[in-house]
Amino acid sequence: MRTKYFNYYSSHEEKSFPEQKQLITYSFNEKEQTIIGRMEEKEDLIYLYEFRGKYVGIEFFISFSKESVSYKLIKVNEMTS
Repeated sequence: MRTKYFNYYSSHEEKSFPEQKQLITYSFNEKEQTIIGRMEEKEDLIYLYEFRGKYVGIEFFISFSKESVSYKLIKVNEMTS
């Protein structure tokens, strides 16, 4: 079962993101963190991409399963320019 998650890493391709940024709040072991970036969902996985200066990292900042007991997506808000 874990193999399907690792297949993403080998098939991940660099992508462009829209200019519109999101304010993303998630928790890890019940400790909340907030980043500015983009959130993407594919199947039962969530990918968070963090904006760093003028750029988004080529690789995702963090990914986790929607059923994760450690990571939880709390909220995603669109930011105004």
